[in-house]
Amino acid sequence: MLGNFTESLKGTLGGVVLIIVSFPILFLNEGRSVDVAKGLEEGAALVVSINPTQDLGKYDGKLIHASGEAKAGAKIKDSDFAIDEAGLGLFRTVEMYQWKEEVTEDSEKKSKKEYTYHEEWSSFKIDSSKFKEKSGHSNPNFPYEAETFYADSVTLGNIDFSTPLIQSIPTNDELTYDQATINRLKAKFGAKAKIHDGQIYLGKDPAEPEIGDIRVSHKIAPEGTASVIGLLDGNSLNGYQTKRDTTILVFSYGKKDAATMFREEQEANTFLTWILRLVGFLVMFFGFKLLFGPIAAAGGWIPILGGILEMGVSLVAGILSFSLSFTTIAIAWIFFRPLLGIGLLLLGGGAFAFLMYQKGKFGNKPPVTN
Repeated sequence: MLGNFTESLKGTLGGVVLIIVSFPILFLNEGRSVDVAKGLEEGAALVVSINPTQDLGKYDGKLIHASGEAKAGAKIKDSDFAIDEAGLGLFRTVEMYQWKEEVTEDSEKKSKKEYTYHEEWSSFKIDSSKFKEKSGHSNPNFPYEAETFYADSVTLGNIDFSTPLIQSIPTNDELTYDQATINRLKAKFGAKAKIHDGQIYLGKDPAEPEIGDIRVSHKIAPEGTASVIGLLDGNSLNGYQTKRDTTILVFSYGKKDAATMFREEQEANTFLTWILRLVGFLVMFFGFKLLFGPIAAAGGWIPILGGILEMGVSLVAGILSFSLSFTTIAIAWIFFRPLLGIGLLLLGGGAFAFLMYQKGKFGNKPPVTN
């Protein structure tokens, strides 16, 4: 129990750091969100939709929107695995079957640790040189890394994609390995190369993997109908710099009008904003949990009391994080969205005042007399 209390005291420093870090996460996220939203509004008002197969000269230097067939200048190759496919981008994932060490420690005696070993697939090398028991638990070198391959050139009608636009194309479609690929794999790797569950498998038996066996999969960005928005510079489509110092350069599969694409970008911005708000709140919440950790640990001497204190710490950490997160966002909005910011500031302050009221209510409760 004393060890747990000592560890919780050490954790308070980490808690302070997390709380401090949470404020810029929340504040800067609001500024980023407003800048992106205003930049997209600016772009939506200026964009010109064009036919990408026509002469582009009169649109030079303009923010343009176009739809058509996106095509690569040549096939994409992953020479490590004999892949030769028509596409705009290709992403490779690699896993190796390896030993993994699990460490468990006695809650009463921190110095007493137990080491166990099991085999698992991992997408990164597990360093077996740091294992407690190295004998019989050695992992080979990781032979291949995850990698993304892009087409050297992509066109949509007469429009040439810039490198940033090519690299923004999502590789979401699973690549199915055809017979030609399988034949090239066997020619390169021999009998150990096979296709199993839609993946390239390098090993003896996929049903009974051995340490060092490899499995590989690819995702591809196919050629096809797409829509783009960006600044036309000659024939090249680059990022458009807005007055809010944000960049507009958008690729989307399918034939979409400019209004739809801008709306989707606004929705994506809103989604990211809420994700980062949640991240900021959770960072602050766990910071307060660590900060108040010694209180919960002190009650660990009595099991029931420890559980009650742990719940109380979580509740207080939640209320403080909620009120301070809202207050931080409100202050940010006073800079970026003044009217909404004042409303949020009042809401966050109200939550904090409620916490203080409840604290005073229970703290001043008169003792019970017989």
